[in-house]
Amino acid sequence: MQLVSFERAASAPHPRASIGAAGLGYEALEGVTQGARRLGALLADGPSAGSIVDLNRALAVKLAAQDAGAPEAEANSLLPADALAFARRLPDALAAARDVVDWVERAVARYDGPDLVAAGVVTPRRDVRLTAPVPRPGKIIGVLSNYGPASPDTRPRGPSLFLEASSALGGPEDELCLPHPAPPVRFEGGLAVVIGRSARGVSDAEALDCVLGYCAALDFEVGAADAADTLARSRDGSTLLGPVLTTCDDVADPHDLGIRVLREGKLLHVVRSKEMRFKVAELLAFASARVTLEPGDVLLTGGLPCASERPLRDGDVVEVEVERVGKLATYVRVAGSGT
Repeated sequence: MQLVSFERAASAPHPRASIGAAGLGYEALEGVTQGARRLGALLADGPSAGSIVDLNRALAVKLAAQDAGAPEAEANSLLPADALAFARRLPDALAAARDVVDWVERAVARYDGPDLVAAGVVTPRRDVRLTAPVPRPGKIIGVLSNYGPASPDTRPRGPSLFLEASSALGGPEDELCLPHPAPPVRFEGGLAVVIGRSARGVSDAEALDCVLGYCAALDFEVGAADAADTLARSRDGSTLLGPVLTTCDDVADPHDLGIRVLREGKLLHVVRSKEMRFKVAELLAFASARVTLEPGDVLLTGGLPCASERPLRDGDVVEVEVERVGKLATYVRVAGSGT
């Protein structure tokens, strides 16, 4: 399943507050709020492929169709609209999400099916703005030098981890904003891991059981990082995640994924996740021995640092593609460029 966090665009048609008007024949639910951040799933197949299912809304509509007494309250309890609350209610919330997506897919495939667009359940992709799949995680943990040649003698005893501020997180429709003149920028594209249940002191063998899913990530270091500037990796909007969070059931092995990083369509790096010095389970076990990993936390597994033959310029496009996970692109904007 591919999960998304989204906001309905202000210009999108407003879903009808009356579900009865959508042809479902039961008491009206509350109207859908424009601009509110919601948890959704991407429809992969069928006549509405590419559209977004509002999971919480879909469950409320499904329950109302079954004459549930308080459908919205029950939906909020079982399948929250907030991504972090959803992560805290695993595995039940994920099972409910799969069930409701199946219900939506069957409904939209029927020639006489209910109007789920009017009900605010299904929204065309053009009418939403995608945000980071996990807005404002408690922690963002990164790893230095997880690809490339090993140290001269042997692999380091353990990974070198660092923390980023949650405000560094941006989404798939955010731009990388740089001051003028643009400072030196190093960037990596790679695989991000989203935590699904609390973990403290887990073993390598247990670690992957703590994972909700995976995202593509672009991590930018703006300016030179040194002991005097420990916030270089925490600049607002410098770590981009998305566009989807692909759950573990769609990624059988996180160490068998191709990763490509491009700039202006030019291929900069190609690696496979099996080339990581420290595998995902090792990183999670190492981190959980030091801090408690909580639902919604993000682990950046690293990538090959991209050395630019020229500084990033206004209008540049940087992309990362992670096989079976997703493709993420961002535009570079330099202050005072006049564009």
